[in-house]
Amino acid sequence: MVVFLLGMAGALAPEIVRLYGIRHDPSRFRWSWFYLVVSLAFAGLGGLLALALPATTYWGAIYVGVSTPVLVNSLVRKGRETGRSELRGERRVRYSLVDSYLRGF
Repeated sequence: MVVFLLGMAGALAPEIVRLYGIRHDPSRFRWSWFYLVVSLAFAGLGGLLALALPATTYWGAIYVGVSTPVLVNSLVRKGRETGRSELRGERRVRYSLVDSYLRGF
């Protein structure tokens, strides 16, 4: 249970740092339920990854959690590149809500 919670905390760490960095410019942050749901999903995924990749230390669990957004961003970018290569002729790129959230990292 501790490993799961530390993985969750690690997954939220980059977002906490980002929010701290924009504390003087609140216009750069928009609160929404989507933001909360995606943040909780990242935290849960970080916890699950910390359990699945057996973190042998508490620091290892935090590190797996911190690595979660990087892993998800890499997978999303790879999927987007694959999709673009299949469409070849179309150059218009549309960003979904998830893309806009991920671009914040």
